[in-house]
Amino acid sequence: MDWIGKIFHFIFKLFLIPAFIIFAVGAGGVCAFMVFLNMYDVSDTAVPSVIGDELNIAQEKLYDAGLKIYVSDEEFDERISQNKIIAQDPASGAKVKKNREIYVVVSKGSKVIALNIPELRNKELKEATALIEENGLTLGRVTYTYHFSVPENVVIAQTPEPGNINTSSEEVNLLVSKGPY
Repeated sequence: MDWIGKIFHFIFKLFLIPAFIIFAVGAGGVCAFMVFLNMYDVSDTAVPSVIGDELNIAQEKLYDAGLKIYVSDEEFDERISQNKIIAQDPASGAKVKKNREIYVVVSKGSKVIALNIPELRNKELKEATALIEENGLTLGRVTYTYHFSVPENVVIAQTPEPGNINTSSEEVNLLVSKGPY
């Protein structure tokens, strides 16, 4: 009967142990696949609009929607105050997977620059224009009006006023005389 035990032991080693190993590896693979599906089967969500919102409010809105915020750029903007969102990508209403980053551009506010504005009143329009360009400024709006004492094509008033100022624009607007009535 000893030879039957040896045969059984041989069959056990030859077939059952590899079969058990294959079964264990296969079962582990199926379990890993099921966990992988559950971890990466992320539902969709709609992207909320955050344009015009303060950065911290935008972050809360996106977090509540299951999304992340990523500040991709900061830009000067004359119309939108500092620390508010100028643009977003993807746009509001788009369907995206949860945990996705939403790229936003944040406003630095208006660009304030220090300028020295020359005195332009009582100067001919051509001379005033030359002074504006010499000082690295740009001629803005030129408005004409009749004036009883200021000769034709002479500057009556200017905006901004002359002197050192902090402003967001390099434009100088002029009020020019058309002469007497």
